[in-house]
Amino acid sequence: MSLAVASLVGSSCATASAAALSPPAPSPVVVHQTGPEARAADIGLFLTDGDEVHYSTWTKNSPAAMSGHGWWIKGTTKATKAKVTIWLEVKSGSSWRVVGQGTKTVYPGGGSARRATARMVCAAGPIPAGKTYTYRTRIDVDLIGHADSAEQAVTTPKAYPCLPTS
Repeated sequence: MSLAVASLVGSSCATASAAALSPPAPSPVVVHQTGPEARAADIGLFLTDGDEVHYSTWTKNSPAAMSGHGWWIKGTTKATKAKVTIWLEVKSGSSWRVVGQGTKTVYPGGGSARRATARMVCAAGPIPAGKTYTYRTRIDVDLIGHADSAEQAVTTPKAYPCLPTS
């Protein structure tokens, strides 16, 4: 399991020296309707997390597939549920192309019942010896009933000999 980028009141955690970091831009305020009046909800702290892309099969005879999971950790936010969206992406030239997606509304914490899954069955076809394709996931957490930032976590890219679907 690897730690992905965190959403902490609109700022991101990354590996860098404190002197190299500039202050984060303020998060946009998201307004939610609560009856006839609208009010800005408190964000609080929460962590967007996910595992690295990995091989996945459903049964012993299932075709090879790539899979990734995304979840959230509560922190100090008052939210109790969040919609987690995860995109499985493959490197295509200098950009990334989505090859799988999943969305699930979950309680915090991870584990099989508290995460969203993105999956792609490897395409059939010859792969030259030594040829690999690079995959990663992007994860977005939208707190239910509370404001949050638009930031997304991105997992570390990993290369596999799995032909992506077109």
